Amino acid sequence: MHHQQAGLALPEGSQLERERHVQAAELDPLSASQVVPIGTHPPAHQQTAAFASEEQDEVEEAAAPAVHMPEADGSPSAKRQKMSGPASGFTDSDLAPQPIEAARMVAAATKNALGLTGSSTGDSAVRTASPLDSGPVRVVHVQRRDDIEAVRAGLPVTGMEQEVMEALLQNDVVVLCGETGCGKTTQVPQFLYEAGYGCPSFPERSGMIGVTQPRRVAAVSTATRVADELDTSLGQIVGYQVRYDRRLSQQTALKFMTDGILLRELQEDFLLSKYSSIIIDEAHERSLNTDLLLGLLSRVVPLRRAMSQDPQSSVQPLKLLIMSATLRMDDFTGNRRLFPTPPPLVHVPARQYPVTLHFNRRTELDDFVGAAYQKVCKIHRQLPPGGILVFLTGQQEVEQLCKRLRQGLQLAAARLPRPHHKAGMPEPAQALLPQQQQGGEATCGATDNQEGGNDDLDDLYGGDALEAAGEAAVGSVSSDTDAEVMSEGDGDSEEEDLPVLGGEGFTPEELAQAEQQFSAQLGTAKAEDKSTHNATEGTGLVHVLPLYANLPRTAQTRVFENPPAGSRLIVVATNVAETSLTIPGMRYVVDAGRSKQKILEGGGALAQYDVRWISKASAQQRAGRSGRTGPGHCYRLYSSAHFNDTFPAHTPPEILNTSLEGLVLLMKAMHVDKVPHFPFPTPPEAEALLAAQKCLVSLSALHPASHPSTPLGLTPLGRAMSYYPITPRHARMLLQAALDGKASKKRRPVVAYAVALAAALSVDSPFIHVDAITGEGDEEEAKRRRQSARGYQKKFHSSHGDAITALNVLCAYEQSPSPDSFCRQNYLHARNLREMAALHAQLNRAVMQRPPDQQEGLMGRAPHSKGLSEEDAKGLPAASAFVVQELRQALAAGWADQVARRVRAHEQVAEGEQASGKRRAVRYQTCSRDDFVFLHPRSSLHSTAPEFVVYTQLISTAKRPYMAGVTAIEASSLSEVAKPLCIWSSPLLDPPPSYSPVSDAVQCWRHVTFGKHDWPLPAVLMTHPDAEARTAVFATALLQGKVLPVLQDFKNAWSVPTNMTAGKGSLQQIQAAELLHALMQQGIDSRESLAKTWRKEPVLLQRHLLECLRKGKRQTLMKKWPQVLAEAFQVAD
Repeated sequence: MHHQQAGLALPEGSQLERERHVQAAELDPLSASQVVPIGTHPPAHQQTAAFASEEQDEVEEAAAPAVHMPEADGSPSAKRQKMSGPASGFTDSDLAPQPIEAARMVAAATKNALGLTGSSTGDSAVRTASPLDSGPVRVVHVQRRDDIEAVRAGLPVTGMEQEVMEALLQNDVVVLCGETGCGKTTQVPQFLYEAGYGCPSFPERSGMIGVTQPRRVAAVSTATRVADELDTSLGQIVGYQVRYDRRLSQQTALKFMTDGILLRELQEDFLLSKYSSIIIDEAHERSLNTDLLLGLLSRVVPLRRAMSQDPQSSVQPLKLLIMSATLRMDDFTGNRRLFPTPPPLVHVPARQYPVTLHFNRRTELDDFVGAAYQKVCKIHRQLPPGGILVFLTGQQEVEQLCKRLRQGLQLAAARLPRPHHKAGMPEPAQALLPQQQQGGEATCGATDNQEGGNDDLDDLYGGDALEAAGEAAVGSVSSDTDAEVMSEGDGDSEEEDLPVLGGEGFTPEELAQAEQQFSAQLGTAKAEDKSTHNATEGTGLVHVLPLYANLPRTAQTRVFENPPAGSRLIVVATNVAETSLTIPGMRYVVDAGRSKQKILEGGGALAQYDVRWISKASAQQRAGRSGRTGPGHCYRLYSSAHFNDTFPAHTPPEILNTSLEGLVLLMKAMHVDKVPHFPFPTPPEAEALLAAQKCLVSLSALHPASHPSTPLGLTPLGRAMSYYPITPRHARMLLQAALDGKASKKRRPVVAYAVALAAALSVDSPFIHVDAITGEGDEEEAKRRRQSARGYQKKFHSSHGDAITALNVLCAYEQSPSPDSFCRQNYLHARNLREMAALHAQLNRAVMQRPPDQQEGLMGRAPHSKGLSEEDAKGLPAASAFVVQELRQALAAGWADQVARRVRAHEQVAEGEQASGKRRAVRYQTCSRDDFVFLHPRSSLHSTAPEFVVYTQLISTAKRPYMAGVTAIEASSLSEVAKPLCIWSSPLLDPPPSYSPVSDAVQCWRHVTFGKHDWPLPAVLMTHPDAEARTAVFATALLQGKVLPVLQDFKNAWSVPTNMTAGKGSLQQIQAAELLHALMQQGIDSRESLAKTWRKEPVLLQRHLLECLRKGKRQTLMKKWPQVLAEAFQVAD
């Protein structure tokens, strides 16, 4: 590829690009056209600035790029109009003269053809002036390789470039709807880049183009693809930033990132001053971060527009483009709280190969795994070559079906006759395809490149942690023999066909060409001899692979490799293969219509992993997997009536089914006080918001409300929690460790282990599920391996709980010289541990940048920890007993509202439940619920059952609710770290309140109860709550010499009783009453407050103390008064 350097002849671009630049000039005939040619990028080791410098030497002859200028009737002219300008990378050149009236006619005709006439009339909060008022047309000319141009020419979105850019010129907010595969993810950012956005030479568009993706892999892979299309090194013009990685430079114009990264930038800079345009991609997934971003950006965009109207302001308007893959646009365009005036909608039609839908006449409600096995067997035995993609619910079902398919189909291949099809004209069995559609026999083509070269991996690493629960009901395996499965005429195999899905815009010739390409790909070209067949037809060999989120990356990528010669590829997957994923050669989809979903109840307090029906939109996405690279078929294991009556139209947004404490804390930190009034695309439930605020109050992040209608304010501790990129619970735990964790010179600070623990608890369990371990067909070998796995994993178990166990694994992993071998040997999830280690490093950097000792006002005292050093963060050894004790207390602070107490036997009897030998499970009662919960059998505390525990999550199963992530705690720690949930008695009179010189406070003993059920906790010695009582006790201690030792010489010389708390009799003396009044008026109840007062008024209290002394001792006190002051200042300092 060759770009045009400044001042040199610019090679012709594609016809589409030339027409785009001409059309842009037609719509603005009175303005200058700015064209920015981009220089050829050298190899990576010689990479220079992304754009040519303005100080480049001028060349003798500078020729501007040739541009087609159409005639007045709109037809392109054959002549080339040359534009000349200075030899700079950014040039302002005037268009060649042409009749103004003719140009205006061309512009009007073009607008009519695009349907733009009258589209910008009326006032709008999201619409701006027409292109004629928007200044000169900005163009960055890009020349791409021929192979890239060929791919782009076939993308539906490329033909809509004019419509997209015109809508964006006239409006600040645009919604683009394009089905998966139309190319919007990779091409739309390039549209903006070629229009001058991200170009420092155009001040009004000099900010970067920000593109958000819901998953890290999608952001990285899309940035890689776009950089390749623009022929630039990744990290130069095109860069990315994700949670653990970033490749950016000062030349970056296109920045791909996860939505969480942009949220963090919004927290620091609400105007997003670094950006000229923002693209929110995959908005249809409705993730929590995406919804929050849309609500915030709906306020940032008009604010930027209003500020740009000020001539003195340097702020430029911000363009927002929302891209979605579904037609559910009402949440965006019809939400008046989000956008008072609906933004325009640009629809990009997608070219999807035809997919024939086949519904079962009878819905299989129980054994859907067995039904999927039967369907796959029949497809393999009776249908032409092509890959089979099976959608199931979780890891256990996937592995179960893979094992059965490997065994059953390989045996069947040896004993069943192969069907004979005519060469080049496959004839599917009547039982499976009663009415085959024309063109439905075409097979899949090559790997799809429409959304970007690496978009195949978009969904492999996001959002499918549900299958790790392993507690939901699993469909039983059918006991039918393989011969019975593949027998002809089974009643449940009868299907009802619906009209073909997709296929618009394809001619019979294109479908035939796709068939030929697919045949060439699989090596199954039409045989000349009709009596011969390829080994993949009928009952040939099979290559069965699983695909789910917890599968190692190397095993996941195997699905994209070519299967062995003569084998049919069968992929059994969870819903990770549902969107943004193209597996080569997939022609058939078998859809069970179910997915394992995480359902939150009680405002997020209880999580239930349940197998439920998917939405109609998800079912369409699954069917489309067989039509991405060629015509295909989708076999649905449910009836059309069940589909129409039972399946919801769309999957509910994440905001309706997730805990919202992190969202509320972030919004409070951004000064959004009234969260219920925020313009969410879909408002969260009031119960969930209330539960989130209640949780943050229990974590001491929000002040308790004085009135139900009063917004809850953020505490200093809550503001510090919002800084760290983890959940509020993990941040609270980390800061508690910093508050209490003391470190000597010989040991690491507790906060170093707290950072590692926060990382370990933020990721799924590092242990491989022992029951999922197989033995390659040998049951005895499987039992031996499972027993070995239990032994290896038990080495890391801690008697203090599951959280400390996870910390032990992470510390051992980071110290291992060979992490991958360490994981294989100990049966650990390498992927989860890699993510833990990456998050650990990120949190270390965050804590080093903003150490806890710099957070002022945390819990009213200064942290003991002085933060982390680089040495502290390296290779943590196993935690000592002291560190574990501090971490257990920190865990109690982070999950203060998720404490459970063991139910004693006599309490069960009192409730009328007699203990018997059959009831072996130890029951617990939580501090916020009425029902009982249980320790999970795989918990390290299952055999010990401590009295008080904290848990990270409640999981509801068909048997009983279990606690996950359990850690044993001391009951006495709750009164220290969970004060908002404690109820305190009045100060006890026995023992009486007293002044403590060590803590410099008046303290008293109080009884404490905790939680909803008023669990009694040990009595607590704490600061006296009554100010008047504190003053009286302090005055007593002052006269007795307990505050200032120099006053002990006057212990027996006072004329008033030294016990100021004895009763009203002592107050009858005027001297004592005046002393107490003076102390109370100045708020003196500690040595520190006394010293602070004396620094301002050294003689304060002198008269009152002299009057309380016998006359013979008053002169002595006057002589020692400087010593009294010095002692007060010295002890206080």
